[in-house]
Formats: sequence, structure tokens, C-alpha cells
Amino acid sequence: MSIAFEQVSYSYTPLSKRQKKKGETAKYALKNVSFTLEDGEFLAIAGHTGSGKSTLTQHLNGLVHPTEGRVLWNGLDMADKKVATQARGDIGLVFQYPEHQLFAASVYEDVAFGPRNLGCSEDEVELRVQSALEAVDLDYEKLRDVSPFELSGGQQRRVAFAGVLAMKPTTLVLDEPVAGLDPASRADFLKLIGSFHESGMTVVMVSHNMNDIALLADRVMVLNEGEIVWLGSPDEVFMHFDELRAIGLGVPHAQRFAKEMRELGFPLEEKLYSPESLADAIAARLKSGEQS
Repeated sequence: MSIAFEQVSYSYTPLSKRQKKKGETAKYALKNVSFTLEDGEFLAIAGHTGSGKSTLTQHLNGLVHPTEGRVLWNGLDMADKKVATQARGDIGLVFQYPEHQLFAASVYEDVAFGPRNLGCSEDEVELRVQSALEAVDLDYEKLRDVSPFELSGGQQRRVAFAGVLAMKPTTLVLDEPVAGLDPASRADFLKLIGSFHESGMTVVMVSHNMNDIALLADRVMVLNEGEIVWLGSPDEVFMHFDELRAIGLGVPHAQRFAKEMRELGFPLEEKLYSPESLADAIAARLKSGEQS
């Protein structure tokens, strides 16, 4: 189900009537944000610290509500508590370092918490727990009765993911999902996240890593001081090399290297490259030069 932001602004400290009369100005974490999250897309959100990324994600499932404007889920205003409650069953939010939120005595009980809150029968709860653990590549029979605190850090994060997946969301919102992981674990988690999207799930991922964004996203939103600076395909957004750097962001490594090659006089087409496609383009250009 689509989610639409309509001119959303948010202040953590809204002004009182008295302050407004005095002409004081509120400090906004989000300013006039409008966009629609389409079913089945992968939207990446980038921005430096304090740009409004986390505040925006909390609006996505009604944890907080706009100071001004509206957030609509399936055409319904999430400022309505009943609508927000329904939306949370459909929109799974995974915070940064989700393993810090594990609390139950066993993996089973931790993953079962969400489905039980939804009112599922115990048979349905068991099916959902098993399916969710399998979705994150954890052995249900081997780990169901193990304390999550006895697991490795990577396994704990997978259990936390499973707890969200067990609620069967159609939309998954991830706030820096691979923060703090070693390179091998990062690669595994990114592959896992990609598989969620490939299965038809709508994914929103907050990340400061432009290589990850270029690899996975259909669209990229760049925030700066609470406002949308760019919203478009990775190709469109990462063409703004200098502007991104000016607001404290970079571009994918391959894109930066291609730009440096062009500045040195090496003719490369201006487009978004992966490391593999860039290597192929350089090889093809060198081969063409040899033949001419």
C-alpha cells in the first residue's frame, strides 16, 4: 500500500501561541516534505547527520505525526490513532542496531512478540516465527529455544529482523541496517535486504553509504537540513557530484573514479557505474584506442 507525504513539516519543539505572537521561529527537523512511496520500490534515503532521515522514517509508520501537513497510508491520515495502528501492522520499522531491542528469554519468544500483539493464534504464531527465521537464514529447530543473548552479533541482528518480518509487513523501513557490521556481514545483510525487495516487498533504507545505495535502490532521496534536495534515480542523483560533496555527502567510488578519469582527459560516458561496469568501460575504451 502506498504512503504519501503531503507538505510535511515537523518540529520537536512546536511554538506556543505566545511564542508565535512574539514572532519567534520554530526549528524544524523536516520542512515541507512531499513524495509518494510506490508499492514494490526500493527507496534509499541519504543525508548527513541531522538532515532529518530518522525523523522521516518515524513518520513512515506513525510513530510521530507531522507538525504541519499529512502522512497518508492507503489514502488514510496516519494522525488518526486507529489508522496508525493498522499501518504499523503493514509497515515494519527496523531501527539502527536492532539487536539492542532484543528482550525475551528465547529466540522463539522474541520473534513471536509481534504476531501475538496482532492477535494471531498460537498455531499461526509458530508458523510465522518459523517462516521469519528461515527468511533471515537462521535454523528454526536449532535456535528456537536458545537465548538471543547467546548468539553472535550478526545472528542477533537477524533475530531482530525476523521479529519484524513475523508481522508480515508489505513495507520494510530500515534505518542504517548494516551499521557496525564487518565487511563480510555487511555483504550478507545487503544481499538479504535485496532478497526482500526481490520478493515484492517495498523497502526504504536509510544509509550514508553511497555504494550500497547505488547497488540496491530504484530511487534516492537526499535530505539536507530537513528538506528534500534531490529525489530521483541513482543515475540522476549521483550526477550532482560537487553539490553532494558540498552538503557533506559523497558518491559511489566507481562514480568518483570515473569523474576523475574524465577530468584527466580519459573519455568515459557520464552515467552511473558499478565497479564491474566501469572496469568494462575502461577496457573497452583502451581496446578501441589500440585498434584505431
